[in-house]
Amino acid sequence: MDIRASAKLNGAPRRLAGLIIVLVALASLGGAPLAATASSPPARAADAAVAEGVAVATQAKSPKSKHKSAARKKPAKKKPAKKKKKPAKRKPSPPVPAPAPVSYGTPLVGTFKIAPGAFSATGGPAGSYLRMVLAGGTIAAGPYFDNLFSGSSDKTYTLITPGSDGGLLTGSYQPAPSPAFGGLLNSALANRIMAPQAFEGINFSVSTQPVDPQTGQAVPPPGINDLDGKLDGEVAAVTAEWANNYFNQGTPKPDGSTPGLTQPVTGTYDAGTGAYVLEWASTIVGGPFNHFTGYWHLAGTFQPSN
Repeated sequence: MDIRASAKLNGAPRRLAGLIIVLVALASLGGAPLAATASSPPARAADAAVAEGVAVATQAKSPKSKHKSAARKKPAKKKPAKKKKKPAKRKPSPPVPAPAPVSYGTPLVGTFKIAPGAFSATGGPAGSYLRMVLAGGTIAAGPYFDNLFSGSSDKTYTLITPGSDGGLLTGSYQPAPSPAFGGLLNSALANRIMAPQAFEGINFSVSTQPVDPQTGQAVPPPGINDLDGKLDGEVAAVTAEWANNYFNQGTPKPDGSTPGLTQPVTGTYDAGTGAYVLEWASTIVGGPFNHFTGYWHLAGTFQPSN
Protein backbone atom coordinates (compact mmCIF):
# COMPACT_ATOMS: atom_id res chain seq x y z
CA MET A 1 0.00 0.00 0.00
CA ASP A 2 1.22 3.51 -0.80
CA ILE A 3 2.54 5.16 2.37
CA ARG A 4 1.36 8.60 1.22
CA ALA A 5 -2.16 7.38 0.64
CA SER A 6 -2.15 5.57 4.03
CA ALA A 7 -1.02 8.68 5.87
CA LYS A 8 -3.63 10.75 4.16
CA LEU A 9 -6.39 8.29 5.01
CA ASN A 10 -5.44 8.17 8.71
CA GLY A 11 -5.40 11.95 8.97
CA ALA A 12 -1.67 12.12 9.86
CA PRO A 13 0.03 15.45 9.31
CA ARG A 14 2.19 15.89 6.17
CA ARG A 15 5.43 15.98 8.28
CA LEU A 16 4.67 12.64 9.94
CA ALA A 17 3.89 11.06 6.60
CA GLY A 18 7.16 12.41 5.22
CA LEU A 19 9.11 11.02 8.18
CA ILE A 20 7.57 7.58 7.67
CA ILE A 21 8.55 7.65 3.99
CA VAL A 22 12.15 8.55 4.86
CA LEU A 23 12.38 5.73 7.45
CA VAL A 24 11.05 3.16 5.04
CA ALA A 25 13.49 4.34 2.35
CA LEU A 26 16.43 4.01 4.76
CA ALA A 27 15.28 0.56 5.81
CA SER A 28 15.20 -0.62 2.23
CA LEU A 29 18.75 0.47 1.34
CA GLY A 30 20.87 -2.48 0.16
CA GLY A 31 17.79 -4.36 -1.01
CA ALA A 32 17.33 -6.18 2.33
CA PRO A 33 14.98 -5.52 5.28
CA LEU A 34 16.38 -3.96 8.45
CA ALA A 35 16.06 -7.22 10.43
CA ALA A 36 18.51 -8.95 8.10
CA THR A 37 21.38 -6.49 8.62
CA ALA A 38 22.25 -7.74 12.15
CA SER A 39 23.70 -11.19 11.33
CA SER A 40 24.62 -13.61 14.13
CA PRO A 41 28.29 -14.62 14.69
CA PRO A 42 27.83 -18.13 13.23
CA ALA A 43 26.42 -16.59 10.11
CA ARG A 44 29.47 -14.32 9.81
CA ALA A 45 31.85 -17.32 10.10
CA ALA A 46 29.97 -19.17 7.41
CA ASP A 47 30.13 -16.16 5.16
CA ALA A 48 33.91 -15.90 5.67
CA ALA A 49 34.39 -19.59 4.77
CA VAL A 50 32.42 -19.19 1.60
CA ALA A 51 34.45 -16.14 0.64
CA GLU A 52 37.74 -18.03 1.24
CA GLY A 53 36.56 -20.91 -0.95
CA VAL A 54 35.68 -18.52 -3.77
CA ALA A 55 39.15 -16.94 -3.60
CA VAL A 56 40.91 -20.36 -3.82
CA ALA A 57 38.77 -21.38 -6.76
CA THR A 58 39.61 -18.18 -8.54
CA GLN A 59 43.37 -18.71 -8.11
CA ALA A 60 43.05 -22.27 -9.47
CA LYS A 61 41.91 -21.07 -12.88
CA SER A 62 44.19 -22.22 -15.68
CA PRO A 63 46.29 -19.64 -17.50
CA LYS A 64 44.66 -20.68 -20.78
CA SER A 65 41.42 -19.05 -19.75
CA LYS A 66 43.31 -15.82 -19.19
CA HIS A 67 44.78 -16.01 -22.67
CA LYS A 68 41.39 -16.73 -24.16
CA SER A 69 39.79 -13.78 -22.49
CA ALA A 70 42.67 -11.54 -23.50
CA ALA A 71 42.47 -12.80 -27.06
CA ARG A 72 38.88 -11.71 -27.39
CA LYS A 73 38.74 -8.87 -29.80
CA LYS A 74 36.66 -5.83 -29.23
CA PRO A 75 33.84 -5.49 -31.71
CA ALA A 76 34.71 -3.16 -34.59
CA LYS A 77 33.09 0.22 -34.45
CA LYS A 78 30.47 0.69 -37.08
CA LYS A 79 30.99 3.64 -39.34
CA PRO A 80 28.12 6.07 -39.22
CA ALA A 81 25.91 5.84 -42.25
CA LYS A 82 26.33 8.64 -44.69
CA LYS A 83 23.46 11.06 -44.78
CA LYS A 84 21.62 11.00 -48.04
CA LYS A 85 21.57 14.30 -49.78
CA LYS A 86 18.13 15.70 -50.29
CA PRO A 87 17.29 16.33 -53.92
CA ALA A 88 17.30 19.98 -54.82
CA LYS A 89 13.86 21.51 -54.92
CA ARG A 90 12.75 22.42 -58.38
CA LYS A 91 11.33 25.86 -58.82
CA PRO A 92 7.72 25.66 -60.01
CA SER A 93 7.35 26.75 -63.60
CA PRO A 94 5.13 29.77 -64.16
CA PRO A 95 1.55 28.92 -65.12
CA VAL A 96 0.85 28.84 -68.83
CA PRO A 97 -2.49 30.15 -70.11
CA ALA A 98 -4.75 27.74 -71.93
CA PRO A 99 -4.85 28.38 -75.68
CA ALA A 100 -7.61 30.73 -76.74
CA PRO A 101 -10.41 29.36 -78.94
CA VAL A 102 -9.79 29.78 -82.67
CA SER A 103 -11.71 32.69 -84.18
CA TYR A 104 -11.72 34.04 -87.73
CA GLY A 105 -13.28 37.36 -86.79
CA THR A 106 -11.75 40.80 -86.27
CA PRO A 107 -10.59 41.46 -82.69
CA LEU A 108 -12.50 44.27 -80.99
CA VAL A 109 -10.02 45.93 -78.63
CA GLY A 110 -11.49 48.55 -76.34
CA THR A 111 -14.28 48.84 -73.77
CA PHE A 112 -17.62 47.10 -73.91
CA LYS A 113 -19.57 49.81 -72.14
CA ILE A 114 -22.25 48.39 -69.85
CA ALA A 115 -25.83 49.66 -70.04
CA PRO A 116 -27.45 49.49 -66.56
CA GLY A 117 -29.84 46.61 -66.03
CA ALA A 118 -33.57 47.10 -65.64
CA PHE A 119 -36.69 44.97 -65.39
CA SER A 120 -40.35 45.64 -65.97
CA ALA A 121 -43.37 43.38 -65.63
CA THR A 122 -44.41 44.11 -69.20
CA GLY A 123 -41.12 44.37 -71.04
CA GLY A 124 -39.02 41.93 -69.00
CA PRO A 125 -35.26 42.41 -68.57
CA ALA A 126 -33.21 45.07 -70.36
CA GLY A 127 -29.58 46.18 -70.27
CA SER A 128 -27.08 44.07 -68.30
CA TYR A 129 -27.87 41.41 -65.72
CA LEU A 130 -26.86 38.08 -64.15
CA ARG A 131 -29.00 35.00 -63.48
CA MET A 132 -27.86 32.08 -61.35
CA VAL A 133 -29.07 28.65 -62.48
CA LEU A 134 -29.42 26.16 -59.63
CA ALA A 135 -27.51 22.88 -59.75
CA GLY A 136 -29.35 20.42 -62.00
CA GLY A 137 -31.25 23.14 -63.84
CA THR A 138 -31.03 24.46 -67.38
CA ILE A 139 -30.21 27.92 -68.72
CA ALA A 140 -33.49 28.15 -70.61
CA ALA A 141 -35.87 26.92 -67.90
CA GLY A 142 -34.01 27.20 -64.57
CA PRO A 143 -34.78 26.89 -61.74
CA TYR A 144 -32.99 30.13 -60.88
CA PHE A 145 -31.57 31.50 -57.64
CA ASP A 146 -33.70 34.23 -56.00
CA ASN A 147 -31.52 37.16 -54.94
CA LEU A 148 -33.77 38.84 -52.38
CA PHE A 149 -31.55 41.94 -52.44
CA SER A 150 -31.89 42.50 -56.19
CA GLY A 151 -33.33 45.80 -57.38
CA SER A 152 -35.47 43.88 -59.87
CA SER A 153 -39.09 42.98 -59.17
CA ASP A 154 -38.18 39.52 -60.47
CA LYS A 155 -35.56 38.45 -57.93
CA THR A 156 -34.01 35.88 -60.28
CA TYR A 157 -32.41 38.84 -62.10
CA THR A 158 -29.46 40.61 -60.46
CA LEU A 159 -29.14 43.93 -62.23
CA ILE A 160 -25.66 45.17 -63.22
CA THR A 161 -24.51 48.80 -63.32
CA PRO A 162 -21.21 50.00 -64.85
CA GLY A 163 -18.07 50.48 -62.78
CA SER A 164 -15.39 53.18 -62.92
CA ASP A 165 -14.05 51.94 -66.31
CA GLY A 166 -17.55 51.88 -67.75
CA GLY A 167 -17.48 48.19 -68.60
CA LEU A 168 -15.36 45.24 -69.71
CA LEU A 169 -11.95 45.92 -71.30
CA THR A 170 -10.55 43.61 -73.98
CA GLY A 171 -6.81 43.18 -74.52
CA SER A 172 -5.96 44.13 -70.91
CA TYR A 173 -6.85 43.23 -67.33
CA GLN A 174 -9.00 44.94 -64.70
CA PRO A 175 -7.75 43.42 -61.44
CA ALA A 176 -9.43 43.71 -58.06
CA PRO A 177 -7.94 46.13 -55.54
CA SER A 178 -5.81 44.94 -52.63
CA PRO A 179 -7.45 43.98 -50.35
CA ALA A 180 -10.22 42.61 -52.54
CA PHE A 181 -12.75 42.39 -49.69
CA GLY A 182 -13.79 44.70 -46.88
CA GLY A 183 -16.30 45.28 -44.12
CA LEU A 184 -17.70 42.90 -41.53
CA LEU A 185 -19.20 40.63 -44.20
CA ASN A 186 -16.18 40.63 -46.55
CA SER A 187 -17.97 42.40 -49.37
CA ALA A 188 -16.23 42.59 -52.76
CA LEU A 189 -14.49 45.90 -53.47
CA ALA A 190 -13.70 45.55 -57.19
CA ASN A 191 -15.49 48.35 -59.05
CA ARG A 192 -13.81 48.83 -62.42
CA ILE A 193 -16.01 46.59 -64.60
CA MET A 194 -19.21 46.84 -62.59
CA ALA A 195 -20.28 48.51 -59.38
CA PRO A 196 -20.56 46.04 -56.48
CA GLN A 197 -24.09 44.67 -56.18
CA ALA A 198 -25.85 43.15 -53.18
CA PHE A 199 -26.20 39.38 -53.40
CA GLU A 200 -27.89 37.84 -50.38
CA GLY A 201 -26.87 40.85 -48.31
CA ILE A 202 -23.18 40.75 -49.28
CA ASN A 203 -21.78 42.76 -52.18
CA PHE A 204 -20.35 40.83 -55.10
CA SER A 205 -18.38 42.09 -58.07
CA VAL A 206 -16.15 40.90 -60.92
CA SER A 207 -12.59 41.51 -62.08
CA THR A 208 -10.04 40.15 -64.56
CA GLN A 209 -6.43 39.37 -63.67
CA PRO A 210 -3.45 37.51 -65.16
CA VAL A 211 -3.68 34.61 -62.70
CA ASP A 212 -7.11 33.23 -61.85
CA PRO A 213 -7.49 33.56 -58.04
CA GLN A 214 -9.55 30.39 -57.68
CA THR A 215 -7.41 27.96 -59.69
CA GLY A 216 -4.01 29.68 -59.66
CA GLN A 217 -3.71 29.24 -63.43
CA ALA A 218 -2.58 31.93 -65.85
CA VAL A 219 -5.27 33.30 -68.13
CA PRO A 220 -5.13 35.66 -71.11
CA PRO A 221 -6.99 38.97 -71.04
CA PRO A 222 -10.53 38.95 -72.40
CA GLY A 223 -10.79 38.88 -76.17
CA ILE A 224 -13.90 39.46 -78.30
CA ASN A 225 -14.03 39.08 -82.08
CA ASP A 226 -16.50 40.33 -84.69
CA LEU A 227 -17.34 38.27 -87.75
CA ASP A 228 -20.00 40.00 -89.84
CA GLY A 229 -21.92 41.26 -86.82
CA LYS A 230 -21.62 38.02 -84.82
CA LEU A 231 -19.42 37.98 -81.73
CA ASP A 232 -17.32 35.22 -80.22
CA GLY A 233 -14.26 35.11 -78.01
CA GLU A 234 -13.02 34.02 -74.62
CA VAL A 235 -13.32 35.55 -71.16
CA ALA A 236 -11.48 32.96 -69.01
CA ALA A 237 -10.07 35.77 -66.87
CA VAL A 238 -13.48 36.85 -65.52
CA THR A 239 -13.76 36.04 -61.82
CA ALA A 240 -16.53 36.87 -59.36
CA GLU A 241 -15.74 37.86 -55.77
CA TRP A 242 -18.17 37.41 -52.87
CA ALA A 243 -17.75 36.99 -49.11
CA ASN A 244 -13.99 36.39 -49.30
CA ASN A 245 -14.48 33.76 -52.02
CA TYR A 246 -13.45 33.68 -55.68
CA PHE A 247 -15.51 31.98 -58.38
CA ASN A 248 -14.21 31.74 -61.91
CA GLN A 249 -17.00 32.97 -64.16
CA GLY A 250 -15.19 32.84 -67.47
CA THR A 251 -15.50 30.68 -70.54
CA PRO A 252 -13.67 28.52 -71.24
CA LYS A 253 -12.29 27.74 -67.78
CA PRO A 254 -8.58 28.51 -67.15
CA ASP A 255 -7.66 24.94 -68.08
CA GLY A 256 -9.62 25.16 -71.35
CA SER A 257 -12.53 23.00 -70.15
CA THR A 258 -16.27 23.76 -70.26
CA PRO A 259 -17.79 21.91 -67.27
CA GLY A 260 -21.52 21.63 -66.64
CA LEU A 261 -23.58 24.27 -68.43
CA THR A 262 -20.56 26.40 -69.39
CA GLN A 263 -21.16 27.91 -72.82
CA PRO A 264 -18.90 29.98 -75.10
CA VAL A 265 -19.26 33.69 -75.70
CA THR A 266 -21.87 34.62 -78.29
CA GLY A 267 -23.40 37.95 -79.26
CA THR A 268 -24.21 40.56 -81.82
CA TYR A 269 -22.51 43.79 -82.86
CA ASP A 270 -23.58 46.75 -84.97
CA ALA A 271 -20.41 48.35 -86.36
CA GLY A 272 -22.36 51.47 -87.31
CA THR A 273 -23.77 52.30 -83.88
CA GLY A 274 -21.42 50.29 -81.68
CA ALA A 275 -24.38 48.57 -80.04
CA TYR A 276 -23.58 45.08 -78.80
CA VAL A 277 -24.97 42.17 -76.80
CA LEU A 278 -22.67 39.61 -75.13
CA GLU A 279 -23.83 36.39 -73.49
CA TRP A 280 -22.08 33.42 -71.91
CA ALA A 281 -22.59 30.85 -69.17
CA SER A 282 -20.06 29.54 -66.64
CA THR A 283 -20.63 26.71 -64.16
CA ILE A 284 -19.03 27.23 -60.75
CA VAL A 285 -16.61 24.51 -59.65
CA GLY A 286 -16.13 24.33 -55.86
CA GLY A 287 -17.09 26.70 -53.07
CA PRO A 288 -20.48 27.68 -51.64
CA PHE A 289 -22.18 27.74 -55.07
CA ASN A 290 -20.67 24.54 -56.45
CA HIS A 291 -22.46 23.40 -59.65
CA PHE A 292 -24.47 26.62 -59.88
CA THR A 293 -24.16 28.36 -63.25
CA GLY A 294 -23.84 32.08 -63.85
CA TYR A 295 -25.62 33.25 -66.98
CA TRP A 296 -24.22 36.65 -67.99
CA HIS A 297 -25.98 39.09 -70.29
CA LEU A 298 -24.10 42.31 -71.07
CA ALA A 299 -25.50 44.98 -73.37
CA GLY A 300 -24.39 48.48 -74.30
CA THR A 301 -22.01 50.18 -76.67
CA PHE A 302 -18.52 49.17 -77.74
CA GLN A 303 -15.88 51.91 -77.60
CA PRO A 304 -12.62 51.11 -79.46
CA SER A 305 -9.29 51.95 -77.87
CA ASN A 306 -7.56 55.11 -79.14
